[in-house]
Amino acid sequence: MGNLLGSDLQKKICVVLTGNEEDNDIEKLKDIALVECRIDEFLKRKKIEELPEWILKIKEKLNTKIIATIRWYKESGQNPYYIQDKERLEIFKKIITLVDFIDVELKSRILKEVTEIVKNQNKKVIVSYHNFKKTPNEKKLKEIVRKEKKVGDIVKIATLIKTEKNLFDLIKITYTYSKKIPLIIIPMSENPFVRFIPIFFGSLFTYVSMNTKVAPGQISYFEYSNFISKPGPDK
Repeated sequence: MGNLLGSDLQKKICVVLTGNEEDNDIEKLKDIALVECRIDEFLKRKKIEELPEWILKIKEKLNTKIIATIRWYKESGQNPYYIQDKERLEIFKKIITLVDFIDVELKSRILKEVTEIVKNQNKKVIVSYHNFKKTPNEKKLKEIVRKEKKVGDIVKIATLIKTEKNLFDLIKITYTYSKKIPLIIIPMSENPFVRFIPIFFGSLFTYVSMNTKVAPGQISYFEYSNFISKPGPDK
């Protein structure tokens, strides 16, 4: 199955970078279409003055689209890093010309200001919803999609799944809305393979880590590469 899906999946992978990568690691991503710069993770270890240089280095080494996010601490997963909204907004202003997409949370108090900054620069905004405790019911998921669609270019939902029904609801949402709007659906689970399922129902892509895993079930790029390089079953 790996060889059958490899070339298609390669276009559906976004590698999450945190600033904890070596230069030679980044260079291995030349065939990847998307990377995400987790600026909140970067700032856990490095100074804000180093941020533009980091993003520029990625741009120089890779011919790829760049998503930037400064995750709101309430939706940042394990070991959240608190950054004041005012500071988040100022950072977005500083780096907007260096990236292609900004990911900002639906519930963020700076959502309106961020979307205005993004649109003024003719970039794209991903409006996201993360829930690390549960997956809301189908009615609530539809409500989230509608709200995100009103303000953003791309809709994103990432939720923890605990039951088969949770996964089914996310797949149903993906199948229903992907024909109408661009969206990203991420089922979070200890089973990493469920993250790939929505891709086959219309989700734009899924996320893999480089060195630092930032969400449940997120596999590394090297684990992903090993998986798709395995030969498929004999016929």
